[in-house]
Amino acid sequence: MALFLTKIDKLGLEFNNDFTNVFKDQPVGRLIETVSEMFGIPRNNVMPVKNYEMEADVETDVDILALLALRRLQHLALDRLELLVPLHAAADSEAEQSNMSDTA
Repeated sequence: MALFLTKIDKLGLEFNNDFTNVFKDQPVGRLIETVSEMFGIPRNNVMPVKNYEMEADVETDVDILALLALRRLQHLALDRLELLVPLHAAADSEAEQSNMSDTA
């Protein structure tokens, strides 16, 4: 399970449009901890992002947060798939063995 924590810029004026240190910010850390406990998911699965609301142009600092969150989500999905593939492979192998014993 993963969670995107949006609108982190609404937490306060500490960022001053510089989101490069968002993971070191105490209010963001406390909110991540609270959300983690509330939903029962690991802290590293709570990903802070800033929404594009008033920006007319693309901003690298905002994009980096979104890209980091998407990369983490991709890693979580790949981990989940790796858990599922061996289960399906084992089931397929058992079905093949069953079919072979039926024909013998």
